[in-house]
Amino acid sequence: MASSYSQRQIQYQYRLMSPMGVYPKSTISVDEATLFVDDDLVVLSSTDDLDGVEIYVKASILISNQQLSDNLRFYAFPYLHQLDSEIKSSVDMVTIKSDIQMKRKQHFRSKGGTVPEFDWYENAKGASLPPILGGAPYHWLQTDIDESIIRNLYNRLKQQRCSRLRAALTALVGSNQMSCHFQFHQQAVGLLLDALRLAQEVEGLHLDRAQIKTILSQLGDSADDYLISRQQMAQKVGPIDYHRLFVQTCTQFRKYLLDQ
Repeated sequence: MASSYSQRQIQYQYRLMSPMGVYPKSTISVDEATLFVDDDLVVLSSTDDLDGVEIYVKASILISNQQLSDNLRFYAFPYLHQLDSEIKSSVDMVTIKSDIQMKRKQHFRSKGGTVPEFDWYENAKGASLPPILGGAPYHWLQTDIDESIIRNLYNRLKQQRCSRLRAALTALVGSNQMSCHFQFHQQAVGLLLDALRLAQEVEGLHLDRAQIKTILSQLGDSADDYLISRQQMAQKVGPIDYHRLFVQTCTQFRKYLLDQ
């Protein structure tokens, strides 16, 4: 074999975050992933399958303390990008930015055609594009970040084997993204209701806040009743009540995970 260990490459995946969200002004790392942050770009990168770890990374940050639950908004673009690096080197923001700049100039093969990879973003004009792609500045939350709590939450989530918990957190993170758009308020409320309904089925997760109990008592028991109630409540819950309910839900998840 002509190849050696030093010549092996490891594949990274990364996803860009839009300035439509609100982000911490600091890079955050867990075992398999890093949220890189600077003025030109916020990007989530992982050596593993990013789709597999992204929900846990975002959820761990969102639920880690009340100020983050209160103010952070993750607004991710739908596209995953690939990056190969020598196994001895580490991928950092400089490496990712270089990959983006290179791919804006070059083309790659996709489905038999030649497609400029970052032309995918051309339909996302204006404020939603990050500065590195010619868009608007990011919105920052200036606060201290306790990475040890975030890593602790992330590691506990990785150890979980509860599909309902993962589904509940997926709905919670989706609700957080939808809340960036006022016109998608009903969708944000609906996803938050999904998160609460699924959380009810997680053993040991106690939803004991008064507002949460009231909301859950109004949701039907059967699937049909739930869908009708969900639609009705998504129209009735206003922005202030939604925001309060979201923060309380994050608090319940945090207590459940840290008390184990």
